Amino acid sequence: MAKNSIKLNDLIGLSLNHFIEKTDGMSYSKRALLWFKVNLNKKVTSSELAQIPGKGGNPISHNMRRIFELRDEQGYDIVNWKDNERTNLNLKVDEWVLLSLEPIEENIRSRGVNKRIAFEVFSRDHFTCQTCGRTPQDDDPFKPGHKVTLHVGHIIAHKSNHNGDNKELTADDFITMCNVCNEGAKNSDIPTITLLDRVKASSVNEKQAIYDFLKNSLN
Repeated sequence: MAKNSIKLNDLIGLSLNHFIEKTDGMSYSKRALLWFKVNLNKKVTSSELAQIPGKGGNPISHNMRRIFELRDEQGYDIVNWKDNERTNLNLKVDEWVLLSLEPIEENIRSRGVNKRIAFEVFSRDHFTCQTCGRTPQDDDPFKPGHKVTLHVGHIIAHKSNHNGDNKELTADDFITMCNVCNEGAKNSDIPTITLLDRVKASSVNEKQAIYDFLKNSLN
């Protein structure tokens, strides 16, 4: 059976592993959307979404960006804990639910992010999450064995075109966030990493260089 001809009913009831086998050869976005659809109105966790591979069978390091694209750029009503007041689903951090099989046209909104803006934002913020201080070299506190990934987050939540705001977004409209903070972890859930923490974790030679620099600059 050609992968593009797989019917939704053929996937309902499959375990995640069997679902992955059945959809082998599909892109990550298509597989993730199908997983949401076979679990319509049921909770899907970030852990499940992280296990779904891309077309070549390789893990997708920026998989949550694809989920945001399904929600924001394609209009699928995918909700998380931030929507609890509207949905009354009492979702926890890292839990997602698809509420409708078909996208909702009025929900479609451009995220306004391109590669140039992303590079400008990351460079300006020194490739550091502005919420918790983590960088791509730091471990993901909720996923052992994984490093955090950086996202471009909106400073003001989604300036959407369907509200009549056609302003072209620039780097000033965005901020660097790690995947943990951008996916909804509350500040109390994840300890921040300060500059002092990084100095403490540095090597003896690095500490000596920092000491020499500060000594010379403060004299």
